[in-house]
Amino acid sequence: MRVGYVFLVALGILVGRCDTSSMKTPQGRANFFRSIETEGRLLRDDEVAGDEERTRGAVASKIDELVDPATLDAAMKDITTMKALFRRWSADAAISEQVISRLSADALTFAKYKYLVLPYNGYREGARIAAQVDALVDPKTLNAALQDRRKMTDLFKQWNAEEVIAMRVVERLAGDPHTLKLYSPLIQWFNRYRFDGIEITP
Repeated sequence: MRVGYVFLVALGILVGRCDTSSMKTPQGRANFFRSIETEGRLLRDDEVAGDEERTRGAVASKIDELVDPATLDAAMKDITTMKALFRRWSADAAISEQVISRLSADALTFAKYKYLVLPYNGYREGARIAAQVDALVDPKTLNAALQDRRKMTDLFKQWNAEEVIAMRVVERLAGDPHTLKLYSPLIQWFNRYRFDGIEITP
């Protein structure tokens, strides 16, 4: 909306400056409209640059809030407060990285807050694994694997890509009586695939 308004104002200025006689020839009209396009592009570029600058400012302000010394000190004294802060840090991946960068910027800062930085790295890794496991034990995926040996093999390859993922998948499926009843054949086949090297043939 703002770009459009500014563009119309600029257009009015250009029209006001334009020599009427120059509009009587094709070349004159072409030059006129080319100048309008150039002006509009410059205005849009300025607007985008302004938006990016405001965004950077908002992000910096948010990070300042998240690494406020009082907030950090409170988190180091109470595990519940620490977990709540970790959730805020991890809500946005870009902010998460910048928070860690800020707290690891120099040896003195890291030494002061390493008991937040190190647990947070573990928290992030745990969240990554949990998200992967959620996707790998989606009921639709599991049911499809039960019906199709090729899909079962593909799924087992994903489960077995990391040791920790394999363990968490089995724990998730075996940890609930309902899922254990439904998917015990998958667990059994996976253990044979994983430990005995038995290929799942169609």
